[in-house]
Amino acid sequence: MSGNKELTEKNIFITGATDGIGRATAISLADQGANLYILCRNEKKGDALIKVLRQISTKAEIRLFVADLGDSRQVGRAVHEFENLDIPLHVLINNAGILNTSRILLPNGVEQMFGVNHLGHFLLTQELMPSLKRANKARIVIVASGAYLMCKEINFDDLAWEKNFKTFKTYAHSKLANMLFMHELARRTEDTNITVNALHPGEISSNLGAQNSALTRMAIKLSSPFFKSPTDGAKTSVYLASSDDVEGVTGKYFMNSKVKEVKPWAKDPSAAERLWDVSSELVS
Repeated sequence: MSGNKELTEKNIFITGATDGIGRATAISLADQGANLYILCRNEKKGDALIKVLRQISTKAEIRLFVADLGDSRQVGRAVHEFENLDIPLHVLINNAGILNTSRILLPNGVEQMFGVNHLGHFLLTQELMPSLKRANKARIVIVASGAYLMCKEINFDDLAWEKNFKTFKTYAHSKLANMLFMHELARRTEDTNITVNALHPGEISSNLGAQNSALTRMAIKLSSPFFKSPTDGAKTSVYLASSDDVEGVTGKYFMNSKVKEVKPWAKDPSAAERLWDVSSELVS
């Protein structure tokens, strides 16, 4: 299969593409002929995916970058490797995400879900800005989640979650950060060539959280028949990355490829600006 070439010569960078909706997104974009730049933390899984993508799109450029989004030095190294290619970046898809059933801290003292799901992508996006600005038109797609509804404020006083850690509340906290980041980034790029939008993929049958206990893995397996397939879950990501319908659209939240209204706390400008400043300090 060589792809239908709708995205030929478009350079797309995507995180977390080895499983779930990230993998389905990458496969769909490869089928449209895009050049794909994949960032993941598991090199073996990444290499396996690259082989699949090259079979789908035989003429596109497809490369792997290995980095843990929870490690700013690794993120910086991956971006440096990409920047050395000296090419425009047309689409950045911030897709990777983790869900932990226990509290894990990163070396900077931040809780890991916040560190990976938000901070890692915050840093990656900042570092890739020169490549995005190099494109005639560029898009940033943030895979957020309706889970943000479970958390109404950023835990600025306790980003380590020393108190009251709860799996889904703390995960929701990282997804609220995605939403606030999207709105603030859209505001800061409104007079540029870059658009920024977020999405809720729906409840997906995926490996999110599979690194946890055997009990958690069993719960994921038992619930999966009630969820969307990764291919269905990837549709809105692909839509935002490729559709002419959203040309020039920025600062919006999508579900099922349609704009969805956002709760006030997920677009509060003061919270978004404070999060930006705190995030900048944490990744500096």
